[in-house]
Amino acid sequence: MTPRSRRRWRTSRGSSRWQTARWRRSPPFTPPFTLLFTPLFTPQVFYAGAGLSTAAGIGDYASVKPLVQLGGSPMLAQPTLGHRVLAALGNAGHLHRLVQQNHDGLPQKAGMPQQLVNEIHGAIHDPSNPVVPMSGNLRSDLFADLLDCEARADLTIAVGTSLCGMNSDRVVATPAAKAARGQALGAVVVGLQRTVMDERATLRIFATIDRVCELLAEAMDLEVPPAPAGFFRPAVLGDDAAGDDKYVLCGLRFDARGRRCKEPNWATALDVRDGAQLVLAAGPHAGARGEVDGTDREGAPKCRFKVRLKKGTTALHPWSAPLGLWHLQAAADATVAQLPVVNPPADDDTSEAAEALRALEAAYAAGE
Repeated sequence: MTPRSRRRWRTSRGSSRWQTARWRRSPPFTPPFTLLFTPLFTPQVFYAGAGLSTAAGIGDYASVKPLVQLGGSPMLAQPTLGHRVLAALGNAGHLHRLVQQNHDGLPQKAGMPQQLVNEIHGAIHDPSNPVVPMSGNLRSDLFADLLDCEARADLTIAVGTSLCGMNSDRVVATPAAKAARGQALGAVVVGLQRTVMDERATLRIFATIDRVCELLAEAMDLEVPPAPAGFFRPAVLGDDAAGDDKYVLCGLRFDARGRRCKEPNWATALDVRDGAQLVLAAGPHAGARGEVDGTDREGAPKCRFKVRLKKGTTALHPWSAPLGLWHLQAAADATVAQLPVVNPPADDDTSEAAEALRALEAAYAAGE
């Protein structure tokens, strides 16, 4: 397959079926878009940019929009149809990974399991994964996962991204290069804005993401969750009858260091009630101490830490971030390998995991 062997597809206004779309293709033939999600093919990698969330009221870098409907904060944004269809794909086993450039947590609010999401540029609902500045370094474990996705992906579907040269764009560029050699299905690019990958894409769709996702869900008969009537609430929290105790998860399959175990550890609990003491267990500030300071309007625990702004220094500065409620569900289900936060171990806990956490704290406090 050569770089010229590509397809371009545009939606017809008011159309509700793929067959009535205007599209063009050039040989050799590759399977239709929906066929790529059948058991004939491995689960695909999605690569999402700011354009995925513009319909939720969050402005992108190309056309910044005021956040009037969000009260000025992306924290209050709610998932769109596009997010909900991606979540349905993930829950149906059609999505290997969502490499998410956005920081907003909207796929998880739509029901996307946390273990399927790589928030490569940071997340505003994860204290262990602060937003990465343009000149910053990507988190090492997330970058390793990105490289694995790049190596294994037969097809990457890029939605709402300008593909303007970020390091993470490799997860799109590499499958496209493999397709040019006839070794992969390549890349699908979805969005209204032109990108540098258009000429190399196997399929190029100029349409809104919600429209494409609507057609995809219809063609695949996906069970798409309805638009939320209120804020996201995971099953692990139950109803309000438990009061603040619902924020205590007991008998988790994690050790004191926050690492997943094979069997439930009845001595391990995660307490994120107001006032609970915390330790960051992962990320650039792993080992930092903090506490829970109430909840935000969505019920997510607000975590406050003292962190080093510069590596190698010992001066600590206050910093805060909410812990998205989907992290509590992931902890209860043991679907992630590492918890973002843990509670300090008891003084009489001499386990290897507890000692490892104490050593992590000491190293961070010393500026290492």
